Amino acid sequence: MKKILYLNIILIILILVASIAIFYGNNFPIPFDFIGNFKDYGIQYILIILLIIGLLASLIASVKIKKYNFKNRFLCVFLILNCLFLGFLVFEGSSEYIKRRKALTLLEKEYMKQAKKDIEKDSVTYKFAGGFTEAAYNEKTENKIDSIYKNYGITYFNTGCIIDFMDLKAQEKYEETVQPYLIKRNGKNWELKMKSEIDKIKN
Repeated sequence: MKKILYLNIILIILILVASIAIFYGNNFPIPFDFIGNFKDYGIQYILIILLIIGLLASLIASVKIKKYNFKNRFLCVFLILNCLFLGFLVFEGSSEYIKRRKALTLLEKEYMKQAKKDIEKDSVTYKFAGGFTEAAYNEKTENKIDSIYKNYGITYFNTGCIIDFMDLKAQEKYEETVQPYLIKRNGKNWELKMKSEIDKIKN
C-alpha cells in the first residue's frame, strides 16, 4: 500500500497547487506574484476541507471489508475522495479562467474600436491608475504640459487609485493600435522628444 500512500501525498500537493491556480484563474490576468498573493490563495480553507475529507474517509473506512485493514481502506477512500475534490477544483478554476479570458477578448476589441475612433479624431487617450493626488506643479506649468501633450495628439487620463488588471491588459491592445499612427504623426522617438520638451518646462 506504499504506492497508494505516495499517490495520496502527490494528490494533496496537486490540490494545493490547484488552489493557487484557481486564484489566478479567478483573477486573470493578474500578474503572478507567489509571495505577494500568498495570503489570498485560500490554502487554509483547502487544508480544512482536506481534514473534513480525512474524517469522512475514516467513517467510510470503518466499514469492514475482508482482506483489507483499516489503514488500507482509509488510504483508498481518501485517495478517491481527493480525486473528486481535485476534479472539482480543476473544473471550477478552468471554467472561471475561460469566462474571464472571453471577457478580456471582448474588452480588447472594444479598446481597438475606440483606438480607431481616437485616431480619426486625432486625440489619443492613455489611461493610467495613479490615484487622486494634488497637482505637482502650478496651474500655468500644468497647462503648458497639457499643451505639449495635445501637440503630439495625446491625452493622459487618471482613472483613480483602483487597479483593474483586466482593463490594464486590454489597454495594451489600444496602445498597440495607436502606436503606428503616433509614429507616423510625430516621427520616430516622438516620446523622447515630448519628454525632453516637458522636462524643460518642469526645470
